[in-house]
Amino acid sequence: MSIESGLLEVNRVLRRTGSNRSILHSGKDVFKRIPQNQKESLIAPVSGFIAAAIEISATWPFEYAKTQLQLNRKDPSFNVVNHIRSEGFSIYRGLAPMLIGAPIQGMLRFSTLEYFNSRFKDPNTGKVSMASGLAAGICAGVLESVIVVTPMETVKTRLIDSKKGLADGVKYVVQNHGVSGLYKGVGATIAKSASNQGFRFVIFNQYQNLILKNPSEEKLTALQSLAGGMIAGLIGAFGNTPFDTIKSRMQSLESARYKNVFDCGKKMLVEEGPLSLYKGLIPRCLRVVPGQGIIFLSYSQISGFLKEKV
Repeated sequence: MSIESGLLEVNRVLRRTGSNRSILHSGKDVFKRIPQNQKESLIAPVSGFIAAAIEISATWPFEYAKTQLQLNRKDPSFNVVNHIRSEGFSIYRGLAPMLIGAPIQGMLRFSTLEYFNSRFKDPNTGKVSMASGLAAGICAGVLESVIVVTPMETVKTRLIDSKKGLADGVKYVVQNHGVSGLYKGVGATIAKSASNQGFRFVIFNQYQNLILKNPSEEKLTALQSLAGGMIAGLIGAFGNTPFDTIKSRMQSLESARYKNVFDCGKKMLVEEGPLSLYKGLIPRCLRVVPGQGIIFLSYSQISGFLKEKV
């Protein structure tokens, strides 16, 4: 039985018992009773949630390649393309925690951005200052790192490194390192996420200010949102890849060899050279550049659609 036919059957039963109102109409009435300001406050988190799920699903192979290159410490002949070919669909074993965490991350990220932008925009032009974008990015980065990104990234990295499934990977981390093991590399994750979102929000806000005369009344086209997100992603990737590489090492199966974030960075510089901090930069750019284009495009289109409906 389909959902629609099931609802119709329930409605018939309700009518037989004296109810003259259908479930569908009741649901609409409940939604109508929600205050308008509460409906509008849900637009950013819902749009961010959906946009992030679309982005990570579309760009996962590049995220996997980036992580493999960052974890490779001993084999200078390692070829990530050949590795992915040999692994096949097994590369998706680390996607599960990202599909759980990335949408929550997107929800926190865009809710914070909208909050700061609404508080600090110019009342006359609707333009947002660089300080607002930076504050929004840093706050979003810290919040998402502590609440969702660190445990999500730790499990993802361990799954890729150990070739385990989601349940076995979480069990392995907790059994061997305790619940606190899920927060390995939290310092590097905060530095990465705060700088990531700071870069992206500042760049995207300034891009929007350049394109639009009054951002409060005008909206970017789909193509403009895509281009703005890609520019923000590219500059952000070059700016903070060292934090991302250190984070991956701190969350790997060999994390015990590093005392802390600074010790990890120092050992990488001494043992592998300065360029080791930029391992995985190319696949990271291949993931982040189109990924940020996708997420800003998806967010703008979804939020625009919801605003029209609400």
